[in-house]
Amino acid sequence: MMKESGTGLSLYVSAISHFQILWGYVIAKMSPSNYHEFLEIAGVEIAPLIKADAEEAAKMKPDRADLLDALIASSARRYGAVVWTGDKDFLKFLPKSKVRVM
Repeated sequence: MMKESGTGLSLYVSAISHFQILWGYVIAKMSPSNYHEFLEIAGVEIAPLIKADAEEAAKMKPDRADLLDALIASSARRYGAVVWTGDKDFLKFLPKSKVRVM
């Protein structure tokens, strides 16, 4: 996720995406050290998931396959952030102006 502020851009990885990336490293039996180094060098923060995000995501009535996307989208909404993704499903939950599909 990316959020513009008076001091520039703030970059975030959703706590859910963070989990998915770390899970991938574990499944691949690889060390996530390069990922952690990237987060530090790029100044990327992990955006926590809070109760309000879960409540907002539930109101979005996502299909079972879109549960995680709805949680990420609700967190992005709270931050006022733009989601950069390869997944067009985020357009189900966020306005087009808040989604950049690559």
